[in-house]
Amino acid sequence: MNKQVSLVLNKLKIVGFSLYFIILFGERLAAVIYSVNYGEEYALTSGNLFNYIAYAVTVVSLIAGLVLFIRPLIEMCRALLSKKEEYPFETKNKRLIIAVSVLLFGGMMHTGLTIPGIQFTAYGFLIAAMIVRCIESILSGQSKFVSIVSVIYLTLFSMTIPVCYISFMDMPKRAIFFAVEFVAVFVLVPIFGKLLYNYMQTGKANLEIFYPAVMLLLSGAVVFLKWEEEINWFVLIFVVLTVVFYLSFGMVAKFKALKG
Repeated sequence: MNKQVSLVLNKLKIVGFSLYFIILFGERLAAVIYSVNYGEEYALTSGNLFNYIAYAVTVVSLIAGLVLFIRPLIEMCRALLSKKEEYPFETKNKRLIIAVSVLLFGGMMHTGLTIPGIQFTAYGFLIAAMIVRCIESILSGQSKFVSIVSVIYLTLFSMTIPVCYISFMDMPKRAIFFAVEFVAVFVLVPIFGKLLYNYMQTGKANLEIFYPAVMLLLSGAVVFLKWEEEINWFVLIFVVLTVVFYLSFGMVAKFKALKG
């Protein structure tokens, strides 16, 4: 790959990861600060146990995410301002992806004053960094089919992670729903982090069937349990798209990757 092209792509990845973190961190921090008394049923002072848990997870994710990301952010900014220096993602990906995943826990908690548009903007920059990695892989001679399938699969998978919402169903269904949606988040976010790390390191997604199977079980259970109160069309659509895409293209890409 041309040195100049490599430098440009490296800086685009820096921008993608940095803006993901800065935007999502800012949105979550503002939500935590300003929605203590606002947000109706999602306000911390509403007295609902769900909100205490959601706020606690969000605050911990903000603190831990900042501690983990501040050093990579400083190093990436230094590389971004340099005309020749590249950020060594190959050796720094682990800490970076852990920070991305830790902050994502907070992003999956619906608190008062949550602004979905801002959150999706943040996720868009993360996806942009993934697309840049796809371009790098193709320019390095890797299979175009495997590279493109990998980034689409990871994008679809990331959208299947359910946001934790409040519920007013009768007990014990409400308790079961809360338990399942929190379990889904605390299992699927690390899985996505693992898949993202593998992808950023190799340029290819881990296409083992275990991961979409776990996603189908957990995200499907969240949609099913919430069905009588409200249909979560967003998660439902992306669960279907992910499964169909994996069965149609993911397994073929897995076979091609093994051969190549």
